[in-house]
Amino acid sequence: MAVEFFAAPDDRAAETGPPRGEEFPALECTGFDPGEAVRDWEFLLTGETAGELRSLRPTRNSGSTVFEVPDGLCEALAQANRRRLVEVAAAWAGLAAGRDEHLPVETAVETLTELADLAHTAASIRQPLYCWYFAP
Repeated sequence: MAVEFFAAPDDRAAETGPPRGEEFPALECTGFDPGEAVRDWEFLLTGETAGELRSLRPTRNSGSTVFEVPDGLCEALAQANRRRLVEVAAAWAGLAAGRDEHLPVETAVETLTELADLAHTAASIRQPLYCWYFAP
């Protein structure tokens, strides 16, 4: 599964997938279900979940979709320190293992750390975060 988290100025710019160019900061990742991961991260960082993710483009025949990352999660990621991100990453890897997903803790730490940096960047330029993914 190909996954890309990205900042974009609005839904219209985001609905077709990750825009290209330096004005659209992004993070490419693989190896996990982003919908499950976002719910895990939100619960582990905030103790809450927003429920259904707001889809901008439902899954099509192409196998790709785009959804908005919940604001509360973006704020929590942007504010989390490295120690907290490492704790959450280890817990996330454990939750993924319970779903029979292979997610090494090192990969979880790297992904969450980079995503937290992206969330901080998105907040600084006042843009929401989105996620595009392709599941063949």
